[in-house]
Amino acid sequence: MNINELSNNFIKEIDNNVSLIIKVLNLDFESLINKFNKIPNERKDEVLEFTINKLLEELKSKITIDKYKLITRSVDEITDYYASKKSNFDVILEEGDKVANDLLFKVIGINKRVIELPLKLETIKDYCLSSDIKEELISDTLIWIIIRYITILKCV
Repeated sequence: MNINELSNNFIKEIDNNVSLIIKVLNLDFESLINKFNKIPNERKDEVLEFTINKLLEELKSKITIDKYKLITRSVDEITDYYASKKSNFDVILEEGDKVANDLLFKVIGINKRVIELPLKLETIKDYCLSSDIKEELISDTLIWIIIRYITILKCV
């Protein structure tokens, strides 16, 4: 190969990498909310409850606190790609991360704190979410918890 071909191949590789980064740079949380909102209203809570329990059940058999500590930075970096113009998005992220970790740690028995599965969605809403989460942000926060769990599973 001549220098021009080598250079072009190198440029093409970098261009492909940058294109991938740009594609995920601003994953849109709002688009996930919009997809969720297409679920019939009477089924939304059922879907959230089932999904959270399904993911926690899978995590229970795949993660330990030591594994979690190894991947936590990667999980944070991946979820940082989600962008949103939604008001109170920072509150959703902070609360979602806190609740996701608390439930996960209880499911895997950290510090002898244990919670049995399946969890009722009403229990999460009533006892796990703080008063900072207004009613209209509850579903968004629960979806953020699901994003965290899926990301953790991908990183394990």
